[in-house]
Amino acid sequence: MKDKLLYLTIGLLIGVVVMQWRMPSGQATIITPPVGDIVGVAGDHVLATNGDLWVYLPTGDGWTFAGSIPVPVNQVQFIDSNDPSELTLVDKSGNCWRRVGGGGVAWVNRGGPPIGPVQTKPETWGGVKGKYDGKK
Repeated sequence: MKDKLLYLTIGLLIGVVVMQWRMPSGQATIITPPVGDIVGVAGDHVLATNGDLWVYLPTGDGWTFAGSIPVPVNQVQFIDSNDPSELTLVDKSGNCWRRVGGGGVAWVNRGGPPIGPVQTKPETWGGVKGKYDGKK
């Protein structure tokens, strides 16, 4: 019985190794070129490839030009909106830009947020136990 279990385990491990070698690697892709002229959407805002912002106002005005962004479109990392009058974007250098109000209000560069690197060093089970040993 032990021999059968040993051979079954070895066969299973060989099967897993062969499957890992034969599996294709997965890679995420991005949509390029953008769909039409739209590169990003944030709430009711739409960012166009030329840097123009459009906002949809359901009060009957429909799509309204909301100004341009302060950085080139290819430098935008993240864009977010809470309501039609507020917009925040983060560029690839880490600067946070904020705009409150209509299209005539200027963008304000708030700089990079004070966020440091996240610790990735794994802790051992003994280290975790020692850290909390005797603490209640």
